[in-house]
Amino acid sequence: MKNILEFIFDKKMAQGKVNTYLKRINIERKKYLSLKERGKVRVSCVERQIKVVKSIEEYAERMRNFVEEAAMQESDIVVFPEYNFFDLFGLIPGFSKINNYLNKKAQSGEEVSGEGGGGEGVLQFIFKSISKPSQRAIEEIMRDFARKYGIYIYTGSYIISENGSLYNGGALILREGEILGRQKKIHLTDFEEKIGLKRGNNLEVFSLDIGKVACPVCMDATYFETFKIAAQKGAEIVILPIANMEEYNLWRALRGIWPRVQESYVYGVKASLNGWIGGIHFTGKAGIFAPIDMTENEDGIIAIAPHYEGDYVITADLDIQKLYEARERAEYYGDINEEFEKDYYKKVYEAFKRGEER
Repeated sequence: MKNILEFIFDKKMAQGKVNTYLKRINIERKKYLSLKERGKVRVSCVERQIKVVKSIEEYAERMRNFVEEAAMQESDIVVFPEYNFFDLFGLIPGFSKINNYLNKKAQSGEEVSGEGGGGEGVLQFIFKSISKPSQRAIEEIMRDFARKYGIYIYTGSYIISENGSLYNGGALILREGEILGRQKKIHLTDFEEKIGLKRGNNLEVFSLDIGKVACPVCMDATYFETFKIAAQKGAEIVILPIANMEEYNLWRALRGIWPRVQESYVYGVKASLNGWIGGIHFTGKAGIFAPIDMTENEDGIIAIAPHYEGDYVITADLDIQKLYEARERAEYYGDINEEFEKDYYKKVYEAFKRGEER
């Protein structure tokens, strides 16, 4: 049985509203150059600010602007950040006033809520209520944009509702508008566990004409195993959507995708959400990364946003052939400690899984 919030979201994100908006978008699809013609893969990642919206059409138009900018730069793929649906909280009656109050309170240094304040329960209720209508709307919007602009799209993450459970994950959409697959977040934050999200248990690697792509989510990059598994499965490009609930710090920011790229010899493409919502501050720079010896300044950075807040589309070219050449030259690439690794995964992950099942 639907609760009142689900009814509201169903109505405000109805299929008819989405379709009416999409029919108004008339775009002459550009013929894209094949990888063979260009010789390189052009990728774009989005850094964007949370801006609560009053309608699904307003949200869709905002997403379209980012896709269009990437398409104008002739990118093969555009990547959106984690929690790419937060703007839709604006569809909750009265949310904008509450949100402004909480944000101002937090920015002034006041505590928004104490321990046991019930915030997790409220968010769980909102996530559950918004999950099905927002997933349906976001996927339909992004599928249409992919078809019209002729570009691969990673949707960013949203709440996936499946068999009564909620997951943080996103979809990879083909140029033709079909969903190739979805990836659920495997390593959750304490906050996500508190609000009742479930973890995924498999890392997918998707084969595209631009290369093999993996799409772990934010916290997944904190653990070296994620990128190692992706590389072992043949990934050449690892997409990482993030939404960091913390004040920006360069050294904190480097703890995720940057070292994983150096260890695994893959390209890393990070999209980032920033801004304030519900008294919580998100920061982070979108960026495109490669092994140090493949970058001009030998810093592992191909391109990065100039600031950790605001709206940017960061674009760069990747050379898959040069990645394989760099792997061949790397003195320690592929080295393993067989004695250490012999029982490592079994002891760590199977024990962890048993604990979760209990």
